Amino acid sequence: MSDKPYLTGRTYLFKISKGDDLLAALEDFCVENQIKCGLVSGIGATISCNYGFYDQKKKTYIKHKYDGAAEILSLAGNVSLRDGRPMVHAHIMIETAEGKVSGGHLMGGTKVFASELFIQELVGEEKSRKLDKATGLFLWTNVKN
Repeated sequence: MSDKPYLTGRTYLFKISKGDDLLAALEDFCVENQIKCGLVSGIGATISCNYGFYDQKKKTYIKHKYDGAAEILSLAGNVSLRDGRPMVHAHIMIETAEGKVSGGHLMGGTKVFASELFIQELVGEEKSRKLDKATGLFLWTNVKN
């Protein structure tokens, strides 16, 4: 395993079209641009949002869905490889029209109203994910403990 730092590669500022699936579109963008490792952040709004909380005892996600307009207060995550394909692991925080704030692990099916997104490619050792039996999560396999 390398102790070498990552270098910054290409930087992308872009949007995803209204109605598109946020997670799928992020991953498709990474595939199209051959981004194998990087950082993701964004703001915007959703038409509907799917997110989850990981139940550590049951090793499964408790899924939450908010149907309605919401602001994306924060979207933060990373890009690495799972089964040789770019995977985006991100968390999202939203605010509803009632002023309630909620969030968790970004899940497929989150529909974009508007988005302003940032991906910073990292150049160096690729990070790959594998099922970790102790947690039940797909975690990086090539990092120091």
